[in-house]
Parts: sequence; structure tokens; C-alpha cells
Amino acid sequence: MNNLIQSEWYKLRMDPSFRTLILIIVGLSLFWPLFQYFDHIADGETQATGIEMFMDAISGNPNIFKIALCVLAGFFISSEYSTGVMKSIASSGNRRGRIFTAKLLVFSLGTVILALIFPVINMTVSTLFSGFGELPGEAGFIYVIRTIGLTILCVTALASIATLFATLMAESGKTIAITIVLFLSIDLLFGIVGQYIPFIRNLYEYTVFKQLYDVGTVAPEGGQLLRMIGVPVMTFACFGFIGAWAYRRKEIK
Repeated sequence: MNNLIQSEWYKLRMDPSFRTLILIIVGLSLFWPLFQYFDHIADGETQATGIEMFMDAISGNPNIFKIALCVLAGFFISSEYSTGVMKSIASSGNRRGRIFTAKLLVFSLGTVILALIFPVINMTVSTLFSGFGELPGEAGFIYVIRTIGLTILCVTALASIATLFATLMAESGKTIAITIVLFLSIDLLFGIVGQYIPFIRNLYEYTVFKQLYDVGTVAPEGGQLLRMIGVPVMTFACFGFIGAWAYRRKEIK
């Protein structure tokens, strides 16, 4: 199992799409706080502190992350079916359950890296310019640590969903197109249907898609915090199990 994980980690680090996504997100992460800084100077406004930029970045991060997640799923997972790499791995003697688990764990790690770049760099650059700042009602350090932890949970849960689709589609183009449409439209879909069916609206509150937008909540109540932890964990476990089951029964050509 350790060899499989090391092999997947090496492939991820060498993957051109992963490197390109990192460069793009790093570029955006540096541009935004610098743009805000000089724009505030020009307008004579008070500079945003590190914690304020972190909160803004967390609120805008889901859409950046979702697109990056879908692209990486297509190139890192689905493309291996069309290139024959997955067939070679499956015939290597390792159990399919181990192969899928290693792929899922490394893919989840890659998505976590992509998801944390934007808020962390925004906070770091703004802190260097304007200081870390303070957060009413809660210590800023505790808020940052908890928000990062909850983001990691939600990101890995979404990664398990993307891994399932990438396994079923087995083509990078289809995977990218379908997952982008799904991840970017599902909140709107829940909102529209939820207007007519209260059960759907209530169900949305207990999905990882909703929890992803709640990770930046300041001082969440006990019940809300428990939900923000439990929903992603159960989602990752469920979709991870379904994905492993589908991979074991998949005919790899």
C-alpha cells in the first residue's frame, strides 16, 4: 500500500495539469491582495488586514477550487484509462481496492493543496502589508486553524465524489465537462427545486456542497460545527466506498 501511495504521489507531482493549476492559483493569489492594496492606496481607504483577506478568500475560494478539482480529476484519474496506465496498474498484482484507495488519498491531498493556496497566500501577503488584524468574537488564530481544518474535510469529500465520476467516465473530457457542470450548478439546482419542495431545501443543508460555504463561519454553534465535521466525513466514506466498489467491477480496457 505504501508503494502504491508513493507511486501515485510521484505521478501527481509530475502531472503537468497539477503544476499548471498550482501556478495559475498562485498567480491569482498574489495578484488579488496586491491589487487590493494599491487600489486602497489610490482611493485613500483603510487597508484590509490579513484575517479580513483570509475571510474574503474563503468566501470566494469554492468556485476556484471546484474548477481546479474537476480539471485535475480529468487529467490525473480519467486520462490513465485512455492511455493504458490504469490497465497496467490493475494487472500489476495489487488488489483493486488498494489501487483505488491509494489513488483517492493522493488525489484528495492534491485537491487540498489546490484549495488552500488562495486563502493562505492572500492572508500571508496582506499580513505583511497591513498586519494580521483582529476578529470580533473569536481569536483570529483559532478561526484560521478551524477554517483550514473544515476546508480540508469538505475538499476531501468533494474529491471522493469527483473520483467516482472520473472512474465511471474514464475519459478526461467527459469527466471535466460533467463534473464542472455538476459542481457549479448543483447549488442553484437545490435552490430552485427547494423553493417548491421543502424536503429538498432541508436536505441541501446537510450536503457537503452547503457545508463548503459555511466553513468560514465565525464562532459556529456546537450543532453547526458538528454538522460541518460529520457531513464531509460521511460523504467521503460513502463515496469512497461506492467508488471502490465501482472500480472493482469496472472492465478496464
